[in-house]
Amino acid sequence: MKVIFLILFVFYISKTAGISFPFPEPKEIKGTNESLIYSYDNMHCGIDEQIAKQLHGYVSSCVMDVDGSEICGIPLRGKKDYPNPLIEGTFKPQTKGGSIILKGYYLVLGIAYLTIDPDVELIPMDNLFSRSVDIINLKLDYKGGCGPRTIIWPNGFKYTFNHSSPIIDNISIGSSSFIASGSNFCNISDFININIDGIQIDKSKIKSIDHQLFEINYIQEYSKSISVDIVAGGLESNKFKLDFKPIPLGINSVPILKGGSIMIIGERLSSQTFNSIIIVKIGQYDCKNVISSKNEIICNLNSIPKGDSLNLDNLQVNISINGIYNDNKLLFSFDTPIITDFIIPQGEVKIIGDCLGSPQLTQVYIDDVLQPNITLNINDKETTLSFKPIKPITKSMFFIIVNGKKSNSIQIDSSFFVKSIPSSPSVNGQIVNYTLFNINQLNFNQIPIMTLPNNSSINGIDNKISNEYSTHTYSFEIPKGCGRNQISISIGNQTSRTEFYYELPIISSCSVVSNQMIKCFGNFTNYINLYNNGNIKIQFSNMVVFDNVANYPISFKSDSFWFPLKPEYGSSEISLIVCGELSPSLKVDITPSLKFVKQSLLFNSTGENFIENTIENTSVYCFSNKNVYNCSFINYTSILCQIEIEGPFDQLCKIKFNGNDENYNISISYYPPMVLNSTLISNSSIGGNITIFGNEFYNQIDQISIGNNSCSNITFINSTSISCFVRPSNLNINQTELQYVNITINGKSGGKYLMVYIDNQIKVDLNNQSSDSKNNDNNSEDLSKNNSSFDDRGIFERKRWLLPVIIIGGVIVTTCVLMALYHLTRKNRHVVYYTNVIKGGFNKIINYRKNKKAKKIVDTIFRELYPSSEPGIQLESMESTSETPMSPNLYQKQSDTTPSNGNPPKTDHVFTEDIPPKSEYSSANDIPSSSS
Repeated sequence: MKVIFLILFVFYISKTAGISFPFPEPKEIKGTNESLIYSYDNMHCGIDEQIAKQLHGYVSSCVMDVDGSEICGIPLRGKKDYPNPLIEGTFKPQTKGGSIILKGYYLVLGIAYLTIDPDVELIPMDNLFSRSVDIINLKLDYKGGCGPRTIIWPNGFKYTFNHSSPIIDNISIGSSSFIASGSNFCNISDFININIDGIQIDKSKIKSIDHQLFEINYIQEYSKSISVDIVAGGLESNKFKLDFKPIPLGINSVPILKGGSIMIIGERLSSQTFNSIIIVKIGQYDCKNVISSKNEIICNLNSIPKGDSLNLDNLQVNISINGIYNDNKLLFSFDTPIITDFIIPQGEVKIIGDCLGSPQLTQVYIDDVLQPNITLNINDKETTLSFKPIKPITKSMFFIIVNGKKSNSIQIDSSFFVKSIPSSPSVNGQIVNYTLFNINQLNFNQIPIMTLPNNSSINGIDNKISNEYSTHTYSFEIPKGCGRNQISISIGNQTSRTEFYYELPIISSCSVVSNQMIKCFGNFTNYINLYNNGNIKIQFSNMVVFDNVANYPISFKSDSFWFPLKPEYGSSEISLIVCGELSPSLKVDITPSLKFVKQSLLFNSTGENFIENTIENTSVYCFSNKNVYNCSFINYTSILCQIEIEGPFDQLCKIKFNGNDENYNISISYYPPMVLNSTLISNSSIGGNITIFGNEFYNQIDQISIGNNSCSNITFINSTSISCFVRPSNLNINQTELQYVNITINGKSGGKYLMVYIDNQIKVDLNNQSSDSKNNDNNSEDLSKNNSSFDDRGIFERKRWLLPVIIIGGVIVTTCVLMALYHLTRKNRHVVYYTNVIKGGFNKIINYRKNKKAKKIVDTIFRELYPSSEPGIQLESMESTSETPMSPNLYQKQSDTTPSNGNPPKTDHVFTEDIPPKSEYSSANDIPSSSS
């Protein structure tokens, strides 16, 4: 019978390097990084930290028999015999595998190897039973993998881990793919996703994949930056910026003193981005007005001034497309003659190339022999050289020397050539006759064939207009097309390379129209389809016009086209680029011009060809103060300039459009003074101070006059008010009349009629004292009072209460006098009542001149009433009035009116009371007699 004892002593078994425990199974095992405690029924045993950390190998037990003998080394393999591992830190192996370190405690207690789910062994690289093994930093041999993995311990404990995140270190670009290098890419395509600019690519484009490399089929024909990343096993890599850079491969040359068009050929020389920024620099020089396509860049390189001592050979060509620069090295040199091709148009030899020199400087060599008697025609750009050979050239080597620089050599042959009529077919297609010269006798019966640039061919048709077969004419039906076309015409074994130009449009006129548009006219009916297909571009100011102005698109019609003005445009020639060929150019003047200037502190100018961004750089320079005043844009015909020059002195200024002197000298003339109102003076005879109100007042005042009087002691108050003292008048002044108030400032006058005097009763003539005695006495008394006080104010200004008292008193007195006169004249029968005078015979009285009897009666009545009056006058006065005579109210109103001469009104006859209607008098007999 075996007895199980609980052993509290733990020892190492030398053979297994394990731990011996009593046979009984522990009830509980607790392992930490500091201790390992086994619990049994009613007791437990523990191991200190240092020992616990070194536990490794198998756990074994010792068993004692009844006789006291001990049996040890019995392994315990149950799950409860081993503590769960404690993993420290992060465990992220690389996907490619290899030697890895797993950190923690109790990692290899009772095991020989680990298992990665499902059945992959993870074998420790060290001997687990060696006393020197580092079981805290366990070294394992990992075979690699992708995605999350799980390690399983014998006691069933599981630990799940993932690999290190993928990293893209570099990407190289091939002709049709790119290859990324890095780490942790995984090697199973099912576990990865590759994204370009955030978009997952189709996995069929993955050419190959491994843990440290993947290749993607990808072609990019344009200069562009893309972002590449990979997701491997659910872990995302960094985003790698990959630049597809421009690759310039070849470049022509241009003359130093002329400059010219630069053509660069290569790969990825354009961008798909709208409004791309393409910069070309050749050495330190900018190549401007860039036009680009996938494989070609065309730009203009300006001439280099004489005396520039810089090195002009082997200049580096740098291209930037939206900030992406070329890496490869391409060199450029000025004035290097280059021959690229030759053709025989119309029987002449035409050499095509660059820097071909000039007729005076270029030397032509044929088979190494100088040709001094050849007449050369070289275009301004030095890109074509033409000459008529003195005799046919047969398979000869040709080169030129310009300024000591020799060109490359080419072989030319002009023995067989052709001429065409017309030389320029219509873009809609046309039949063209070609005459072939020097046809070999063996080819007389052959059919000539024309080969076009697209390698299509056209058979010629014999016109049969001549029996001379060595020189014969054939017709060819030229298809629709445009631009310059190099062709070849073959007959038998003879071939001539020539060219023809399709007919080009002609621009008849251009002008600036509304909305800042340039509109050009011509016959463009045949070219609409070419424009719509992108084969026609507008060239203006040495640049191609792009359709990139919002709300102002380019329009191309059968009779006109128009496009918006831009700040970079200037007066220049305009032409159409039709399939790469320039149409005849037309000069267009868009220089800003002034038509009208409206002056003020806000200086408004009206003209034409004003462009907003250009006007923002426009200013006015004034010579007087040497200041510059900026202008702002209103519309394409108006600008506004705020000029701060204090008047009244006129100024001479110059306007500069976009910083350039345009010879527009403008005179700024200030307005004359403007009089609006003034204060009042009570009496012209003594004068007084007056304040004049208005606008455009300045301190440089020449004089002020009030009517015929002048002002002294002039004081400038501000730009809207001036005061002065009006001298006493020695003239007769009607004080009820308006006086002309005139101000002269810096030679400019302005004025207005104003009521200046308020005394309507006093009238003085200092030179003539023979007026009415009463008025004279009153005036003398007033003068003595005014002279004694010598107050320059009028009496009504000094005593404001006096005027209302006089007016009210005058009204009361006048009313009383009129009432007394009324009763007095009524009593003495000096008033004739119409009701008594004209009763019953009004119609005949009106027509008294036709009725002698009535006339006599009326004359008798008026003679008795008014002996001093002449007959007929009184009634004539009655006839001139309205049919309803004046009422007493009207009489009162007229009696208050004083004529301009100051005398009371003369009233010979006063008619009062209302007149009855004419119908009350039926005949002359009804008129009362004088006795009544």
